[in-house]
Amino acid sequence: MNNKELFYFTGKCLMLDEDPGFRQDIIEKIATDSIDWQMFVTICSNHLVLPVVYLKFYKHDIIKHLPEELAGYLKDIYDLNASRNNQILLQLHDVTGVLNKGGIYPVFLKGAGNLLDELYSDIGERMLGDVDFLVPEKDWLRSVKLLKKDGYSESNPNYGDNGNACHYPPISKSCACAHLEIHRFLSSKCQFWFNPCIIEKEKKSVIALKGCYVLSDNHKIIHNFIHSQIHHGGHSKGMASFRNLYDLYLLSKRADLQQAMTGIKSKRKAIAYFAFTGKAFGLNESFFTGRNVSSLLYIKKHDLNLSSATFYYTYRSIVFISHRIFIGYIGQLIKSIYSKEVRKSLINRLSDRQWYSAHLNYYRSFFSPNKKF
Repeated sequence: MNNKELFYFTGKCLMLDEDPGFRQDIIEKIATDSIDWQMFVTICSNHLVLPVVYLKFYKHDIIKHLPEELAGYLKDIYDLNASRNNQILLQLHDVTGVLNKGGIYPVFLKGAGNLLDELYSDIGERMLGDVDFLVPEKDWLRSVKLLKKDGYSESNPNYGDNGNACHYPPISKSCACAHLEIHRFLSSKCQFWFNPCIIEKEKKSVIALKGCYVLSDNHKIIHNFIHSQIHHGGHSKGMASFRNLYDLYLLSKRADLQQAMTGIKSKRKAIAYFAFTGKAFGLNESFFTGRNVSSLLYIKKHDLNLSSATFYYTYRSIVFISHRIFIGYIGQLIKSIYSKEVRKSLINRLSDRQWYSAHLNYYRSFFSPNKKF
């Protein structure tokens, strides 16, 4: 199996509950020894879906067909993730308690919100990075102060550009599993059509944890699209993470994608994302019926990324450099002309030797030959 074939094979592994026919196909491929297991693990690891793949294999009695070492490795990763998620849930209780004492009621986002809202069948199914949550603008900096008083501190240098950021720089403390990202809005690119005022109207209470909220299921779908395709540039790059796609699949069981689409202004991109999700999982139009030119181009770009290392490295580099120069450097310079805060932040960065080192390491990491899709 080549990289592209393994990608779509992984999609079928994640959809064993959806299509029983996938089980026999997977077992046959295992029997013919056509799977490069090291490459399979790399893809699942890069897409942060090793625990859920283990759960699917276990539930559908495929574990016994795997090489023994691989089966043991998947089990270990799942166990570690389940343990970490249990610790994160305790952290969410602590964070909520600290904020509630100050009269602040957070809206937990993404993986943390889904975990609290019991979207997943198992505590260890979803791999979480940071814990993101939204608070009202008026309580934003006060939330930071309350959590700093509880022992949290900035993980990286704070250059003083908080007023233009959608979230405060990540904060953490030694006894907590996850960094916290405290949001005052979700994305500057979508503020005019998806903002805290809109979220406030539909937010849901959490049964398992009083004093906090999560997004409505429709809004979770919208945020999933924004986070994957707009905020992180997945649409322009022709890329999507299986972790985000799998969340979208689970959310589609709770809410209608077409209904959620009414709250999305970038409909062309959303159709492409939803259509690609169906293809990635081998479900095609049974998942989402909409198609447009953008979806065809998106799928083509994605498949070229998988099939051609030259295309992948060249195209992603063009998108990256263009974004850094025109939106990053030039954009910040223009903003610094009329914004005192941006100007101060820019001066602070350019005066800090550590910033240059971190900036260089960021470029080295991005252009590393080991960085694969």
